[in-house]
Amino acid sequence: MLPLLNRHTSLPLIVAFLIVAVTPLRGEDVSVEKVFATVPFDQWVEQGRVTAVPWKVTVESRGLSRDQRLGALIHVELARRELIKFSQGTRVMLLLQVSDEGARNFRDCRLNLQDVKPRFEKGKIDVSWGLFVLPGDYEVTLVLVNALNGKHNLRRLQLHVNRLKNDPLPESWTGLPAVESIHPELKTPDSPPQRLHLPVTPRRVVRMEVLVDVTESDLFLSSRGARWHYKSYLKKAMLLLKLLSQISLEPGSLSVAMLDLHRRQVIFKQEDVKELDWPRAWSVLAPETNAGTIDARELAKHPEGPIFFQDELLHRLTLPHAGQADGDDTVHVFLIIGSHMDYYSLHGLPHLPPGSEERCVVYFLQVDLLNEAYAKVAVENMRKMLAPLPLRVFQVGNAESIRLALAKILEEVGKM
Repeated sequence: MLPLLNRHTSLPLIVAFLIVAVTPLRGEDVSVEKVFATVPFDQWVEQGRVTAVPWKVTVESRGLSRDQRLGALIHVELARRELIKFSQGTRVMLLLQVSDEGARNFRDCRLNLQDVKPRFEKGKIDVSWGLFVLPGDYEVTLVLVNALNGKHNLRRLQLHVNRLKNDPLPESWTGLPAVESIHPELKTPDSPPQRLHLPVTPRRVVRMEVLVDVTESDLFLSSRGARWHYKSYLKKAMLLLKLLSQISLEPGSLSVAMLDLHRRQVIFKQEDVKELDWPRAWSVLAPETNAGTIDARELAKHPEGPIFFQDELLHRLTLPHAGQADGDDTVHVFLIIGSHMDYYSLHGLPHLPPGSEERCVVYFLQVDLLNEAYAKVAVENMRKMLAPLPLRVFQVGNAESIRLALAKILEEVGKM
């Protein structure tokens, strides 16, 4: 059997389905390899296309995602009425194989499709795979099979994934598998995709701090659909945190922190990050913790605290670090992820250590806002609040803008 790029023992991805114990497979130890071994898959592939039950299969390249990965979508549509006839009361499986140009295979499967609830009134069942892929050509093979009698559908399709034109980060996918499953929910980070390759070798030691503002500001509270907008902002901001935490500095270090300006608290921090503790970072924002949520009456009494933000930045700017010596010329780089900072109206950083202007750069990655006017006000007030430190601003709305910002930051830090 050809080597696998990625073997999944956790089967549910996008649609819900039920694994039933069927000889020779036991429900508790079902794996993709064992499922494929129950059918003559390679023999069926050689025999070619078969359609025992009507179905619609589509394969498409989805381009660059906010995760900074190229995506592909494989979609199968079945009429529930036809599937019931085909199943005859037994298990129906859907097997997927994606082969790259090196004849290496990614495999996955869905079991018991007849137990999947239809998404639409007409009784259509949709099964989808979202994949991360590298540029290149792939052969996609799908088999729908009745586990009892071996009746099956088989379809082979071609998938072409273009390289990015004028890619500012052409090496970022070095070492990644050609095909990788997309984990369906950011809120369930048990199987995050593999790391991007984002090395940077500055001339001096760089101390990088990623600060994420997770405050539920009055801007969100005063908008229609406030909770939805806030959750949307958090999802984008946390994705940026995940991306930036993959930067590898040598020489240097990278730390991250999440700030709640209402409560004047650092609700999450991790120093000298080699691998972001993503489950813990996301868990502090889970609904049951009530993190980031504050009563409107409390907001009126205790508005957002830009002083806390300034104090936290100054604290990190002056905090001694391991190996620091007298005359140390370490460069401090702050990557601030935010959006709703229109209320920041303080003027200048108090008690700024001597020489900070020459040894500190602040990048403001501004997540797309509800209103363009807010974005402009936020940037101007950020400049005032952090003066006299130099400020670089990137508005990161779509996947391309995120990639350009990331590439520019790596380029500039590499020259420090």
